[in-house]
Amino acid sequence: MIYFVRRSFEADKNKLNHKKQLKNAVDGILKNAFAKMGIDYSRQQLCFNSYGKPYLDNRPDIFFNISHCEGLAVCTIAGSETGIDAENIREWRPRVAQRVFTQKELNALENSDNKDEFFFRIWTLKESFVKALGIGISYPMKTCEFLFEDDRIYANGCDGYSFMQVVLNDEFICSLCINDSDKCSNRLHRISKEDEFFTIDL
Repeated sequence: MIYFVRRSFEADKNKLNHKKQLKNAVDGILKNAFAKMGIDYSRQQLCFNSYGKPYLDNRPDIFFNISHCEGLAVCTIAGSETGIDAENIREWRPRVAQRVFTQKELNALENSDNKDEFFFRIWTLKESFVKALGIGISYPMKTCEFLFEDDRIYANGCDGYSFMQVVLNDEFICSLCINDSDKCSNRLHRISKEDEFFTIDL
């Protein structure tokens, strides 16, 4: 399950407050979801590995991950290692692409009709993968490669992991990775939603 929270940046006046409000919203989602599992959750109970990935010290069988960008926060809870990343679609960054994209990814980006969206599709997939690994962007990101055919995602160098990607209102991209080769569809889903809160099943 992916949980989505949308929030207007203008309502929060500044970036710091906006980030705080999104974090509070995600905390509320996690508290409710974990309560259904019999877990009393609070942010103070969170532990973090050396790369900043959160976990519950007393429940090694439950995995979750969080991401937020301007206007959107997302989180997911799973039964195996998981990573999630969300980004606003904005002007793509050539220097970043050169640093972390493989040559095949760069070629596909160059041939794309929508380079901004294409860049963040690949970027968020890579981010979700390294977040699932729990080691952050210190991972050599050219060793994982993502190619597309229509709505199909082909992942190379990510054996044992599956992916799902959502483009929301042509404004946000959210990518999910789970350490389970059969859990996610390895497909892109384009959706339109104006709800402040909604969920998507895997």
